[in-house]
Amino acid sequence: WEKYRRIQRLYRRRPKNGRRICIDEFGPLNLQPRHGMCLTKPGVKGVERLRATYHRTGGVRHFLAAYDLETGKLEGRFYDRKRAPEFLDFLKWVRRRFRSSGTLHIVLDNYGTHLSHEIQRWAKAHRIKFYFTPTNASWLNQIECHFQELKKFTLENSDYETHAEMESVITSYLDWHNGKRDLALKDWKRPSKNRKSPSFATAA
Repeated sequence: WEKYRRIQRLYRRRPKNGRRICIDEFGPLNLQPRHGMCLTKPGVKGVERLRATYHRTGGVRHFLAAYDLETGKLEGRFYDRKRAPEFLDFLKWVRRRFRSSGTLHIVLDNYGTHLSHEIQRWAKAHRIKFYFTPTNASWLNQIECHFQELKKFTLENSDYETHAEMESVITSYLDWHNGKRDLALKDWKRPSKNRKSPSFATAA
């Protein structure tokens, strides 16, 4: 409860000369087909089957993300692993992005690398305060709800062949989320004449 109340106080009021950041990992990211929801195509019977993934030789990637509560921007970096050195590198990247923001008040979970003495010493020396979520309470981290959108728009109904392709799509979504590019509405404003509207069966 002490951790819960500390995070809630942080959310209610921005600390003086400080900035509130939520940090978490999105992943691990595998190269595999992912199911989702979509409309069936005219003339196509049944649904498309997903290929088998018994052997995954593409390795995994980890996306460490930071959500800025003051601006609503979601940003991050990709790593091959998520050990203490990678997390420290990510913290340095976050600190550089907010050089003039005073103390960074960071909400994150209790993953082992976040608790290492090296990480704690560096954070204290560079004006960073950690707010750890209670056990089994990752929902307190506000970045989690944005991960749901990220998953829906970049991973569902996907089957990427390379990590570079996957990272490109995720980066494109982040650009849209952060207002760096507009959502393309051309296909929605000018629907094809041959496109059929979905039909919904009604119970007799």
